[in-house]
Amino acid sequence: MYPYYKRSDVYEDYQSLLLKKNQEESLRNNIYNEYFKFDDYMRSDEITNEEIISFEQALDLIRTSIADEQEDEMFYNSIIQNAPTQKEKEVIMSIRDDERKHNEILRELYYKFTGTMLPHETFVSNMNENTNMTYNQQLEQALLGELEAVKRYRRILGAMPDEDSRTLLISILTDELRHANKYNFLITSAK
Repeated sequence: MYPYYKRSDVYEDYQSLLLKKNQEESLRNNIYNEYFKFDDYMRSDEITNEEIISFEQALDLIRTSIADEQEDEMFYNSIIQNAPTQKEKEVIMSIRDDERKHNEILRELYYKFTGTMLPHETFVSNMNENTNMTYNQQLEQALLGELEAVKRYRRILGAMPDEDSRTLLISILTDELRHANKYNFLITSAK
């Protein structure tokens, strides 16, 4: 009639069934699993993310970033002139020198991908409005500029086709984060 099971056999079968079910559920919900179905997690009409850009958009952002890095360098020169102590001047000079390095890296990346070498231009677009600012206002504007640069480089980073390019952009991105920290330090020191 009915098969006879010991109590421990039933319990072990139940435990192994539960374990298998939990493992399957864990695999299904693990985004790092090759079987993970993103569509199950989020509808395709919800996947509108400004962070994801095309390679062509990344090239446009690189071109814009080159101009921004040049403008930042000139802006930082004016902040250096207004810095009250030599220590603060040295901190800002180190940031300015990094901006020069970023400009060259971005030019090299742009050339690598397009075969076009961008000319070294002089930008003076915002310099007149920056000269009327106090030292603290300049520091705050520089901080906000660095934070915007972090967002821009993060977007570019996601569209890079090779590891070398991503490594260079990570280097720039981490420098921009360090710059933001340095400007935070200068702002709090100046108060």
